[in-house]
Amino acid sequence: VGAHLDSVNHGAGPSSPAPGADDNASGSAGVLTLAAAMAARDFAHDLVFILFGGEEQGLLGSTQYVAALSPAERGRIRAMLNMDMIGCVNSPPPTVMLEGAALSQGMIDALARSAGDHTTLVIQTSLNPFASDHVPFIEAGIPAVLTIEGADSANDAIHSGQDTLDRLDMDYATQILRMNAGWLAAEAGIMAASQPNPQPGPQP
Repeated sequence: VGAHLDSVNHGAGPSSPAPGADDNASGSAGVLTLAAAMAARDFAHDLVFILFGGEEQGLLGSTQYVAALSPAERGRIRAMLNMDMIGCVNSPPPTVMLEGAALSQGMIDALARSAGDHTTLVIQTSLNPFASDHVPFIEAGIPAVLTIEGADSANDAIHSGQDTLDRLDMDYATQILRMNAGWLAAEAGIMAASQPNPQPGPQP
C-alpha cells in the first residue's frame, strides 16, 4: 500500500510554496490511516505500507523500490494499492477512479465490489496507467491499481500554492479509505484481532 510524499509548484517554481494537501498529503495520510487500522489485526499475508519520494520528478522512489526487489521478492507481491489525490470532489456525484492495466482487472473488480459494499461512491475505471507510483509495479508484472479522485484533471489547485487543506473533503476521503480498507482486509486474509503486548510493571 503506497503513496508519494513529495509536492511541487509548477507555476511559481521550486522555491515557492507547494503545500500539496491533496497531491499528495491526502494519499500519504491515507496510507498511515490504513496502517494504523490494520495494526490491530492479524492477516494470512504480509502487509507493507510505504511512502515514496520523488514521484513528481518522475516516479523516482517507486521505480527505485521496484528495481531493488529480487525476483523472489517480486514473486511474493500479490498486489500494490496506490493512493494519489483522494481528497477533492471535482464534480458531482462523488466519484473514484480505479486505474490499472489488464493484469490489474481482478483487483479493479474487487475494489469496485468493496466500494459497493462500504461506500456510496460512483466508480470509474481505466486500463491506461499513467504517471503515478503504481506504474513501476505494473511494468514489473505486478497487479497494481491507483485509487484517485474522479475528474482529477479538473482540480486546478494541484501543483500550485493553492493546494491547501481547506479544499479537502474529509468525508469523501474517508469513503475512499473505506473502499480500500475493505479490499485490503479481504485480499490480505483478515483474521482475529491481535492481542496487545503486555506492558511491564504494575497495570492500572
